[in-house]
Amino acid sequence: MKLKKLTLIALAQVLTCGAVFAGTAEEAESNFALPSRTDAYVLESVAPKYPSEMLQRGKQGQALLMLRVDESGEVSDVKVLASSNRLFSEAAIKSVKNWYFQPGTVDGVAIPQTVTVPVSFEIEGMDTPAMASL
Repeated sequence: MKLKKLTLIALAQVLTCGAVFAGTAEEAESNFALPSRTDAYVLESVAPKYPSEMLQRGKQGQALLMLRVDESGEVSDVKVLASSNRLFSEAAIKSVKNWYFQPGTVDGVAIPQTVTVPVSFEIEGMDTPAMASL
C-alpha cells in the first residue's frame, strides 16, 4: 500500500511540474539557454618602461597583475598578485593603466570584468626566468 501511495504522490508532483513547464520545444530551449559570454581582451597595450636600476644590474623579471576592465574597455583597480621585484610592479602598473581592452560581454552587452595580466621585463639576448619563479 505504501508503494502505491508514493507512486501517486510522485505522479501528482510530475503532473504539477509538467504544467509549469508546458510549452513548445522552442520556448523551452529559449528559457534554458545559457547566456552567450565573451571575455575581455587587450586591444592596445603600452610597453612598460624598464626600471633603469634593474636594467643596469641586468635583472629581468615579471609582475602578475589583476585589474578591472569597465564596460568601455578602460582599466581601473590594478593590484599586484605577484612580482619578482617592487620596481617591476610599479612599472607594470603604470603601463597597464594606459592599456585599452575590448570589454567582456554577456549576450552582446558589455560588462565590467576582472582580468589577470602578466607583464614581463626581458633584456634581449638573456634567458627569461619562468613565471613560476614569482
